[in-house]
Amino acid sequence: MNNPRTGMALTTDSEQAAQDYLDAVDRILGSESGARELLDRALEQDPNFALAWVARYMLAKDGNDPAAEDFRVKAQAQAEQAAPWEQVHTEVLIGLLADPYGNLQQTEAYVAANPADLLIISQLSGYLIFYGGPEKLTRVLNILKASEETLADDWAFLARLGFAISEAGDPAQGRKIQERALQLRPQSLYTIHGYAHILHDLGVPDEAETLIHSWLDLHKTTAEGGALYGHLQWHLALAEWQVGKRDEAWERYQRYCAPETTTCGPVLTLADCGGFLLRDYLKTGKTSALTPAVKELTARFEGMLAHPFIALHIAGIHAATGNLSGLESCEALIRGKDVNSNRDLALLLVEAVSHFARSDFQQAAQLLGGISSAQRIGVGGSRVERMLIDLLEEKARERAA
Repeated sequence: MNNPRTGMALTTDSEQAAQDYLDAVDRILGSESGARELLDRALEQDPNFALAWVARYMLAKDGNDPAAEDFRVKAQAQAEQAAPWEQVHTEVLIGLLADPYGNLQQTEAYVAANPADLLIISQLSGYLIFYGGPEKLTRVLNILKASEETLADDWAFLARLGFAISEAGDPAQGRKIQERALQLRPQSLYTIHGYAHILHDLGVPDEAETLIHSWLDLHKTTAEGGALYGHLQWHLALAEWQVGKRDEAWERYQRYCAPETTTCGPVLTLADCGGFLLRDYLKTGKTSALTPAVKELTARFEGMLAHPFIALHIAGIHAATGNLSGLESCEALIRGKDVNSNRDLALLLVEAVSHFARSDFQQAAQLLGGISSAQRIGVGGSRVERMLIDLLEEKARERAA
């Protein structure tokens, strides 16, 4: 059996194992539940299936599964007996997961030569969205555009292209592409999540609320185990909050998105917690409880505070919970890091939030006003983070007036 995206033959004697692998990849690309089970079934049918082993390694590593290392070893061993393209795919994917920065050039060269390998393209784009710096929007869009001729009718590709086009400044065009992706695979959690981002960028929370509610009515059962399920609920909570349904939004956030309840990984959990608590604090001036789970979450990322994305959200949590000593600790920890552009931007963000939390709005506004558009992109994450910085600056200026 051939991989329908690459057109390359899969090295397995089992047609069922091949189909299970392809179905699992679709579920991975759609952030849907069931991929792990499909890969396990594929490997039961063909224990020598290298591509299934490396995909299983990817899921295990993402989930901090202790078995990840065993999956990696098996993937590399079986790849030696696989087709050359599968050997390179395995090597590149393992390298990207183990050390994305160190293997960035290798991965970019690979996807340029293999524009249909969407599994690796997706992983690379996801890394660049967070760590690609001020040029990340152009880099991601160029990577995807290079695959457009090959994957023009592929729902998973279109979902990523629509999101990237919106992020680069054209949400109206991104929306059209995202709608097509959703028509091709309506159950894709990844696609509806990207659509929610675009509606946020367009400033239409009422449409986002209606869309996500309708989608959940149809697909909640298959979405609940997906990697982005808690984050999609966060987008719905944010839309509810934006249209004035604060109590409903808080109830949804606490039920699905808070550190105590979410099914998301740690970085998304941090972004959802910081983003929601800080927005509510900026609007109402009311602080939230610093729960043990929130405290544990912030402590988990102390070693990464020199990254602006991490600094923004941790500082936001400390401000929103009235934890001024936490903000002081953040500043001290960042000052102890090696000086570079990321570290300096992280420190500036924490200082600005700290001034805001102490009601020194003029100084907060001045610091935030000095952050350029390119630097705001370099913070990492999506336009959601950039809009959060804009909102922080806007509120500082309002209160300083």
